Formats: sequence, C-alpha cells, structure tokens
Amino acid sequence: MGTVVRRPRTKKKRPSFGIPREIILLTGHDVWPYTFVADDSGGACGKVPMPAGAALEDVQMEIFTQLADLTRTFHGVEIDVEWSPLTPDSWVGHVRRVTTEEPAPPAPGS
Repeated sequence: MGTVVRRPRTKKKRPSFGIPREIILLTGHDVWPYTFVADDSGGACGKVPMPAGAALEDVQMEIFTQLADLTRTFHGVEIDVEWSPLTPDSWVGHVRRVTTEEPAPPAPGS
C-alpha cells in the first residue's frame, strides 16, 4: 500500500487589524507619526516619511490611501476620513464606511 502525502492544512490568516474608526496624526520632523484605532479595539501605528514642512493635506492623503487600501484588501470595505484639528500640532481623522449602493430614485412629484 502506498503512502498518502497530504498537504499541511493552512488556516486562512485573519487580518491583523479591524476596520479603522479613528486616526490620530502628529506633526513630526522628517516623519509624521500616526496611530489608528479599529473596530475590534485593536489598531496600529505608523509613520509617514515626509518633511516637517510638507502640506498637511498631502500627509493626510498618504495615511488615508494606505489605510483605505488595507481595509479594502482585508475587509472588502471602502472608507472615507474627515479630519479636524485636535491640538495645534495634531489632528484626528474620523473614519466612516462608504456604501457604494445606488442612490434611491427621487420620489414622484418631487
């Protein structure tokens, strides 16, 4: 009787973070540190390598792009971020899920 060789079972790896819900961004020198909190009470931190004089909008867009790509890849969800000042050198981004459903048609007689 021959030996049956089986492939080792691989578990589907779960994403290491949940869907982001809030981002805290700090001003930095050559790097802008940020932290995000996710739905599952987890989160992570990172740094955007940009000079201290970089446009705030460019730094925020870089963080958003990274998190949006990861959230789309791991969770199949689209997100959007609304930024507001927290202190003179920090900002908070409130993350919301974006629905891609078609808008409802206007009601008759509108």
